[in-house]
Parts: sequence; structure tokens; C-alpha cells
Amino acid sequence: MVDDPPQQARRVRALAAAAGVAVRVVRAGEQAGDGPLRWQVLWPQRVVRSGSVPNNASIVLLVQVAGLRLLLLGDVEPEAARAVATSMRAVTGGPAVDVLKVAHHGSAKQDPALIRQSHPRLALVSVGAGNDYGHPAPSAMRLLGGVGARVARTDVLGDLAVVVRSGVPSLVASGPRRHDAPPTRGGAGASGLSAGAGSVVP
Repeated sequence: MVDDPPQQARRVRALAAAAGVAVRVVRAGEQAGDGPLRWQVLWPQRVVRSGSVPNNASIVLLVQVAGLRLLLLGDVEPEAARAVATSMRAVTGGPAVDVLKVAHHGSAKQDPALIRQSHPRLALVSVGAGNDYGHPAPSAMRLLGGVGARVARTDVLGDLAVVVRSGVPSLVASGPRRHDAPPTRGGAGASGLSAGAGSVVP
């Protein structure tokens, strides 16, 4: 387990304890589910001391729901992503997924082998508009485009949701909005996710 920053980790545990919420460390290999939702923990397996230690400690999940397979990469960098790629080759159903949550806001630190073997139909990039990190990196966008993924970015499309209607998955987006405006009450609900609907498959 990597507590970073340590003081914030302690604060989170204290808040959780005060609210009666149990906190535990997940480990690679764990599997669980709730109704039709199933998930498997692929990472962390160990602490990676190269690259960004906190980023490489991200939880990576393989999720299956509504006939879709989703790979959620957290913020992992190539050092951890290579181990995830190895784990994905061993999972039931193989390494290909329908939806990929791209690691670390689409930074340049992607593992090409993991992207290629995942071969996602849809790649979601959670990234703030006008960020000063240069995310998403052009190299990451080229990598995703090279495997034929449709790329959806929150800085361009706003809130994103993948919905399945009559067995057909679609991408639904709220549309871009001013980032200096306060969020709408209750967040983006069904009515706020009506613009930009389209099939996951380009």
C-alpha cells in the first residue's frame, strides 16, 4: 500500500472511521460482484519503485456488466501497465475489451503493448479542459487511434456515460460546459446526459 500524501491518507481513514466506513487494501486477484456487475482486481500486485510510485500504485479493475468488458487503468504508468498486460493475457475471455478508461488523463506515459492487446472499441479520457500538463498527450491519442478506438474526452464532450439499450452500447455526453461555473444540483443526471449520443462503434 502506498499512502501518498501521508497526511491526506490519514485524514481519509479518520473520516471513514468516523462515518463507520471500513477501509481495506485490495490486492490483485480479488474478484467480486453485485447483481449483474462483476469486477476483478488486476493491480496492485506490488509496490513499483520506478516512475511515479503513487501513480503505479493505482487500482486497476476489469469490469463486466451489461455484456461489456471495461478496463479501468487508474493512473498507472508503463512500469505497472506492463504487469497489467501480462495479467490480462491470462484472464478468462482474453485481453480485448470494449471500453478502456485511459490511464492518467491520457498522459504520454502509456504502455503501447497494453493498448494494442486491449484493442478497445471506445477509449474514455478523463481530463480537465485547459490543464497545464498537456493532457491528453498527442502520442497517446495517436496510439489509441492506431488501434481503431473511438476516443471520447471529457474536456471536449463533458460528462461521459456508456449506456446499453436493447443490447446496443452507446456513448452519451453532457456536452462541454464552462469549468468556472458551479456544478448543477445533484450533478449530471439523465436529463443532463442527453446530448451527443452515438454508437460505441464508430
